[in-house]
Amino acid sequence: MAASTPKPAEEKPARPAKAAKAEKPAKAAPKPVEARPAAAKRAAKAPAPAKAPKAPKADAADMLKIRTLIDSVASATGAKKPDAKKSVEAVLAAIGAGLAAKSTLSLPPLGKLRVVKSNGSVMTLKLRLADAARAKGLALADEDEDS
Repeated sequence: MAASTPKPAEEKPARPAKAAKAEKPAKAAPKPVEARPAAAKRAAKAPAPAKAPKAPKADAADMLKIRTLIDSVASATGAKKPDAKKSVEAVLAAIGAGLAAKSTLSLPPLGKLRVVKSNGSVMTLKLRLADAARAKGLALADEDEDS
């Protein structure tokens, strides 16, 4: 067998030397803070700024879900649940289409519903309850008051 000869090492080009960084001047020591007893007393007596109250979150008990609505419609009309589901979904689709067209909806058992503002998929609606609903105490605001 022939003896293997070592391969000559390839020479890498030398990197250029890095330029020396200019030294930054040392930061000055912070100034001493003078004690101000009068300002400290005023700060201690000043009440903390009040946080804005958060809107109450709707609990599961406060929210009317589609299943509950279908159950109540089925029991009120005596219809079977699958039939009531089709009816409720059709009514909700018609209401949604009317609101998307920015129409004013006059729904006598509920009241008058209209679009106040529309920003893409978010709408601000105004509902004026029907007289029967107002008489039952369901009104949230006075007639002259915006809700």
